[in-house]
Amino acid sequence: MKAIMIRSPMSVVEKDQIGYGWAKVDFSEHENATDVIAKINEEYPNGIGRHSNSIKRFFNLTTGDIVVVPLSKAIAIGIVNGKKSFDQNLAKAKACNLISVNFFRTNNGHILRIPRKSLTQGFESRLKVRKSNTNLTDFKDEITRIIDSIKSTGAYKQETYLLEKISEAEQKFKKDLLDSITSGTTWLSAGGNGLEQLVKELLVIEGYTATIQPKNQSSDISDIDIIASRIDRFSESNLLIQVKHHANISGSHGLKQLMAFNDFEDMEYQKWFITTADMTDSSLDLASQNNIRVMVGSDFIDWVYENISDLSYATKQQLGIIEIPLLLK
Repeated sequence: MKAIMIRSPMSVVEKDQIGYGWAKVDFSEHENATDVIAKINEEYPNGIGRHSNSIKRFFNLTTGDIVVVPLSKAIAIGIVNGKKSFDQNLAKAKACNLISVNFFRTNNGHILRIPRKSLTQGFESRLKVRKSNTNLTDFKDEITRIIDSIKSTGAYKQETYLLEKISEAEQKFKKDLLDSITSGTTWLSAGGNGLEQLVKELLVIEGYTATIQPKNQSSDISDIDIIASRIDRFSESNLLIQVKHHANISGSHGLKQLMAFNDFEDMEYQKWFITTADMTDSSLDLASQNNIRVMVGSDFIDWVYENISDLSYATKQQLGIIEIPLLLK
């Protein structure tokens, strides 16, 4: 029996499924992970990169294995029943490859939410890993104890309603914040500079040294809005970032600006395209083919929300964020 954590949209979890990406490859058509990896390498110009272990973990889930899905302030736990399927409509959510799971639920049919505060520190920390899935074998005994408690005493059920309401409030806040940013109804400075300043502040919160670059820095299309670096005893990370304050859909122009920028041949770096809008599949493919990482509007708002307590008072004012207690009924 294996135990893994997998990030999956709540809409998928509610249907007793977990989802994974790679929309050009239907995992359910293949007999083993080796064939899936070969097909991905065939369909995607850049191949699987460093995702082979994640693909194997997901594909090799079998009946009886345990999956843990991180939720807001909670986790959901389910037992795999092994049936694989594919839904192209979930490509945007990176969840089109599906596996059926029997999630633990309350008596009224809601997904049972186990509060993160009830987990050991090590287990809770592992949930913060930003990979699509990761091995939880080290915590299998703890997970088994939680499952035994659910089956025998119904523990954790008393907090599910509260955690559901918190999640609903968070999702509404994130949607409203993204709508405000894209529609220009915040007090961020105009012309894209306000969004760049916000991205810079988020980078600094996460330990980077970040500088906003001057406009019209080159005579051609190449352009970078922010350069950020983080160096510690063991590693160095350098980011070249293009930021777009867009609504609806961002085109490929920003990607082409990044693609044309090659001024730092003596430095290893990651290129990032951050937009408040969404992107078409063709633009996402273009980014992937050129090793550009993408953060679309919903992901950006998640980043803001995760660091909201560390944002400056002035920035919160510009975003229209006020902090008052909320009574849930």
